[in-house]
Amino acid sequence: MSIFRQLRATASRQDISVPRELGFALGTEQYEVPVIFRPATDGHLCLTGRPGSGKTVLLRALAEEAVQVMDVHIADAWAGHSQADGVRVDGAASFASTVEGCAEMLEAVLAEVRRRVKQCALEGVSAFDDLAYPPRRILVILDDTRHLLVEDEYSPAGDGRPKARSVECIREIVTCARLAGITFVFSSQWALDQSGISYDVLGALCSRLELESTPSWYYTLGMDDSTRSQPPPRTGIYTSLGAFASTAVEIE
Repeated sequence: MSIFRQLRATASRQDISVPRELGFALGTEQYEVPVIFRPATDGHLCLTGRPGSGKTVLLRALAEEAVQVMDVHIADAWAGHSQADGVRVDGAASFASTVEGCAEMLEAVLAEVRRRVKQCALEGVSAFDDLAYPPRRILVILDDTRHLLVEDEYSPAGDGRPKARSVECIREIVTCARLAGITFVFSSQWALDQSGISYDVLGALCSRLELESTPSWYYTLGMDDSTRSQPPPRTGIYTSLGAFASTAVEIE
């Protein structure tokens, strides 16, 4: 998305060099005003939408920008082996394509979070970017969280234990996320209460972007061939952490 590159160029012109001050454009609202997600202030991001709504498009664009300034870890159990599939991007610190791989990735991230928390205590500072040698902010992208975190009737035998390990890692990481400089981006085609994201742990700590379904656009507006030849709009509703109102967003 060109809007991501435009945002980064604007940040460079303004000499915004501290990672906590950087934001990522999720798309545009009315009058082409960018809608910005800021990891340092907007908590974590929960992205929901049915297949075809644009979740993968948005996640890949966000990851491609984030690797320039953050350590990015990605788990995408549905990604294939091709670079074009899923959310696999060049420059990511780690990539997991299985439930077990996701658990191992999160355990490694948790180890780094614990190291940062310990270092903050040793140096007597209240946040990772106040350290003498501050590390980069961490972004963890979990695509299709229900498949990665929830044991249900669709889960293969043996998936329960690594999924439980992943959930326990997330529970501990979010308790010190701001101190350690780590942000999660969760994606699911399920509603929040069915996505595997525990509301008591994360629901109150997430900004939310609910994408509208592309198939519904074809059904209501694309019945004739002339309109079906045009790409559908990717739209959604964004609610930032602590906001009282939501914003309509176009992501392409």
